[in-house]
Amino acid sequence: MKFFIFNSKGQIQFSNGNPACFDCLNSSQEKVYCRITCPDDSEDRRFGRKKTKDYSLCLCCRLNETKTTKLFNEKLEMLAYSIPSMLEFKQEIEKTVQHNELEKYTKIVHNLKTLNAQSINAQYSFIPQDVFSEHYDNVLEFVTQQVQARPKDAAIVIIRQAKNNAHMKTEFSSHEKMAMDKPVLLSKYHIVRTVVLNVYHSFDYDFKAKKVNLKIDNSDVKAYFDYETIRLALYHMFSNAVKYICDNSILSVRIIEAPENVTLVFDMKSFYIAPDEKSIMFEDHYSGNIVTKKNLNGSGLGMGLIKKALILNGGKIEVYPGDKRHNSDYSQNVFKLILPKHK
Repeated sequence: MKFFIFNSKGQIQFSNGNPACFDCLNSSQEKVYCRITCPDDSEDRRFGRKKTKDYSLCLCCRLNETKTTKLFNEKLEMLAYSIPSMLEFKQEIEKTVQHNELEKYTKIVHNLKTLNAQSINAQYSFIPQDVFSEHYDNVLEFVTQQVQARPKDAAIVIIRQAKNNAHMKTEFSSHEKMAMDKPVLLSKYHIVRTVVLNVYHSFDYDFKAKKVNLKIDNSDVKAYFDYETIRLALYHMFSNAVKYICDNSILSVRIIEAPENVTLVFDMKSFYIAPDEKSIMFEDHYSGNIVTKKNLNGSGLGMGLIKKALILNGGKIEVYPGDKRHNSDYSQNVFKLILPKHK
């Protein structure tokens, strides 16, 4: 899919096209919709143009990306009216990027793409996209009927959307801080248990689906840290845990207070960590041997982000892998997230 966003003066604002694409744009300048043969790859494509008050969008898709003209026009219209949000996201991302730190840009883009895909999948798992198209003239009434008929499924979609939206906000703000040479942290005292549960509740449904119960200490102890960056660390901690923990088990979170720090101890039966993996598990794009063999590996960025967020706050993470059990891919693993107790 290629797209081109112009402002009201016809100036290009954002595009993922190449020089050959602009020749097509010029040759189809007056057309609202047409079928074209791409000069770049010789594939047949749908081309469309949509104007709004402040912007103009040109969209070019392969035929298999939008199987009907109707679906293509719906996508064109949706994207056209999303331009202000798209440009705002682009500007936010650019603020976090320094020209010599492309890797940090890659990480946030990957995470945002993943979260956006999860949100879209959650929505269309409830009501498929083609069903929306079938009821294009009474969408609100149709969705209302579906929510009333399937309230639990609708609730699951809302929970997942809330989790993804909250994390997208955290991704922006925390990565912006991590990109700075001298990050400005908004550190203050937080009740540790409350912050942990603020993140956990979005994952509760996923843990319950694996029949995993959370056991967390009842504690009102406080630690001193920046909420957004520690929330990012906890998000990736739970995100990894729900993927790799053994079904029908317990996720134990203990809160241990010491004179100078507060330690969160995540104790779980999860995939075995080999001795040689312990020293490299925080490297970017690394995934464990077992999860890779089972095709459960993600981007390999989560553990590194946890470590960086904790160090940024004057804390650290320690990992204590358990012994491998006979004929089992699991072991009892312990992860300690250590937070400063005072300024």
